[in-house]
Amino acid sequence: MENKVIICGCASRSIMEAEKVARMAALLKQKGFEVSIVPDLCEMAEDRKEALKALEGQTVIACHERAVNALMAWRGVSVEQTYNLRAHTTEEVAAEMGITPEALDEETLNAYRRQIADLPTDQGHDAWFPIIDRDRCVDCGKCHDFCLFGVYKLDEDGRVQVTDPHSCKNNCPACARTCPQEAVIFPKHGFAPINGGEAQEEQTIKIDTKQLYNQALRERLAARRAGVSLLKKKE
Repeated sequence: MENKVIICGCASRSIMEAEKVARMAALLKQKGFEVSIVPDLCEMAEDRKEALKALEGQTVIACHERAVNALMAWRGVSVEQTYNLRAHTTEEVAAEMGITPEALDEETLNAYRRQIADLPTDQGHDAWFPIIDRDRCVDCGKCHDFCLFGVYKLDEDGRVQVTDPHSCKNNCPACARTCPQEAVIFPKHGFAPINGGEAQEEQTIKIDTKQLYNQALRERLAARRAGVSLLKKKE
């Protein structure tokens, strides 16, 4: 399946620049590749596992390689290769693939622009959850112990697993900051290393896990109280 390429549009968060995605797709199309643009690989991994498994053996162009590889490994999918269009230019990714850039056909380019603009989005949830880089994880369990929302469980071998991604609190990457190995990845986070990037865009700081835990507990209790209030109003 070397000529099949999947490009993630990351439509809900616009992490992938639409113009770069369109130009990458148009260039690959002109070079004879079979190109498919999907709205969101994270959403597929979370809710459409069988659709994700259909990508087995294909080339994936998306965000940081470490994040994509960990996402695919989580669902047991092996891909041909991954390339990072989030951090690199179209020309840089093309060079990595051994492709010489050329002038793009405007009709093809505009067709991909329209396709990207029409990608479905889910702004209310947009597949925010952690994945684990198994090459770094030492199963210390700190992420599991910290999380109050049941996102993680320990399997029978004591290994930490992400089992309930829907329960993750949107935009909260706190558990990643408790990981001493930087093994917990939130692909949609704005900064490395939490988003799987290799840079240190977010400065490493000493984490007060007790403070983070208490804050998360307060938020959970507030949400519970709000739920109770709503029930009383309905009665």
